[in-house]
Amino acid sequence: MNTTVGIVLQKVDYSETSLIVKVLTADYGIKSFIYQGAKRSKKKGQLVSPLSVLNITYFQRKESDLAKITTVELDFIFKYIPFNPIKSSVVFFINEVLLKTVKEEEANVELFEFVKHILQVLDAQSNIANLPIKFLLELLKYLGYYPIIEENAQFFDYLNGKLSKNQPNHPNYMSGENIQYLLKLFNSTLTDQTLKIPSKNRHQILANILDYYKVVLDDFKHLKSLDVLEAILH
Repeated sequence: MNTTVGIVLQKVDYSETSLIVKVLTADYGIKSFIYQGAKRSKKKGQLVSPLSVLNITYFQRKESDLAKITTVELDFIFKYIPFNPIKSSVVFFINEVLLKTVKEEEANVELFEFVKHILQVLDAQSNIANLPIKFLLELLKYLGYYPIIEENAQFFDYLNGKLSKNQPNHPNYMSGENIQYLLKLFNSTLTDQTLKIPSKNRHQILANILDYYKVVLDDFKHLKSLDVLEAILH
């Protein structure tokens, strides 16, 4: 038997009683498991909810890429996320972004710890208005696309991945008053709840950062969770 800690990214039906669960693990990156009997038990099914943090015991045949879960238990119990629709919508947003961006099937402990940490912050904090943007900015470090930030920056150049004082000679950039808010976001911590950004500006910045993702990641398309997030996160 083997053990690992993982964060649930996706579950799909495998049979009338079983699920295939895609998990971001600390030890192997993205790994898929078959979870037999998960659909037969309400408790088992709830354990593999989106972004649940789990301790997984499993059996792995050498000839199979699909590991078989034998036991699973929560590594971290959310106190507020399951009962708060706003926080739950942020979970679905983070989940969808991770599914579209994280593909590696090798250990990345730093990425795993980052995702686990932001979930703990989301669960604990009362003011989470800026957290989706902070998540996107911090995730860029692990994807290899964190921008260069020059002094006195006035433009965010998507094609060259930098915040610069010089206007780019192409249309793929961000400018205007939101640049100053963006610089403050880059310089803030995940747990900073003091930075106040008007709702309109925050929505624009979120859209701008997603535009940057679309430039640097070829297969990054529209997020289904975005409309709900923007509707309830003022």
